[in-house]
Amino acid sequence: MAEQDDLLRVCSLLNEQGVKYLVAGGHACILHGIVRATEDVDILIESSEDNCKRVLAALGQMKDGAARELKVQDLMDNVVKIADEVQVDVSIHAWKVSYEDAIASAKEIIVDGVRIPFLGLDCLIASKETYREKDAFDLAHLRLLKHQQQRPN
Repeated sequence: MAEQDDLLRVCSLLNEQGVKYLVAGGHACILHGIVRATEDVDILIESSEDNCKRVLAALGQMKDGAARELKVQDLMDNVVKIADEVQVDVSIHAWKVSYEDAIASAKEIIVDGVRIPFLGLDCLIASKETYREKDAFDLAHLRLLKHQQQRPN
């Protein structure tokens, strides 16, 4: 359950700082019920300067303090990999999807008292429509899940 512990650690830190974010990537797939492993926590963040400052303050609290070496502009310009006690990939776009695009359809779950906001199914599918092989696996399973959810009982 180390993957879940990593997710809870990251979300707890982000929540404490009032960050506007959604879990994306592999953890979002898992939260939708797809069985897979993941090595990092992907977060999609709201792109304001204030929110980026909050992200850096939150993730700067991790053991190695790797996020303290970053600047707000780094988050606004790139997908940033923060390699610390947990590897966190921070972006303002998950392929074609922005936080602003995704927030209206976002889902939320509470695990061990920690709020975990994550991409809704349609936005998660859109975020996986890339050229990467590992996204093709997720995409096939997510589309199947959507099809199953649309079938009448």
